[in-house]
Amino acid sequence: MKQGRKYAQLSIILLSGCAVSVGVVPVGPDMYMVSERRAPVLGGGPEAQRVALLEANGFCQQQGRVFAPVAMGPVGNAYSLYGPSGFTTTFRCAPPSPK
Repeated sequence: MKQGRKYAQLSIILLSGCAVSVGVVPVGPDMYMVSERRAPVLGGGPEAQRVALLEANGFCQQQGRVFAPVAMGPVGNAYSLYGPSGFTTTFRCAPPSPK
């Protein structure tokens, strides 16, 4: 039983290093950047894209604004067996459109 527990703890420690996030970073006047990386075992590039866009959108919503991408795209080695494992978006938080 103790041996199995050790393997489980080791697995958690190893997998926790497979996801990297810098959070929302200001890069200019009313402009921000989010960059995410995910190991293939944690979903790779598609999961990194999903998480980055959710984080950027949530950041803007907290301010009562809407996510307005300026630039976005995959990050990493496109020639890797698993493709790019990261995603970056630069964005602004625009005022909501009048209804």
